[in-house]
Amino acid sequence: MGGVLDGKIALVTGAGSGIGRAAALAFARAGAEVVTCDIDQAGGEATLTKLKAEGAKAEFSRIDVSHAGQVEELITKIVKTRGRLDCAYNNAGVEGEIAFTAEQNERAFDRVMAVNVKGVWLCM
Repeated sequence: MGGVLDGKIALVTGAGSGIGRAAALAFARAGAEVVTCDIDQAGGEATLTKLKAEGAKAEFSRIDVSHAGQVEELITKIVKTRGRLDCAYNNAGVEGEIAFTAEQNERAFDRVMAVNVKGVWLCM
């Protein structure tokens, strides 16, 4: 590991699979220490295993980015243990139900907005 992000601390949300996992690996390959999080415990741990197999300094926390208290606790922990947070890749997101807008229910809409919009805002 090593590169343009040597010595930087990066947070990647939604790192349990897909783009989040790929981003976490890319940050690590560029030299960053990577803190990952996801609501999916198994996926998050699998990403952490991949990061460590490549020699990355990394950590995983299971959180739901739509919950302010969980986000605040994670950011506080990062700053307390590492002194700062340099990069945030707010990738966590949900697709929701596939349906016409008029057929969506309010609960499904609220979940999409809570994760995809509020979650990014909370992490910033």
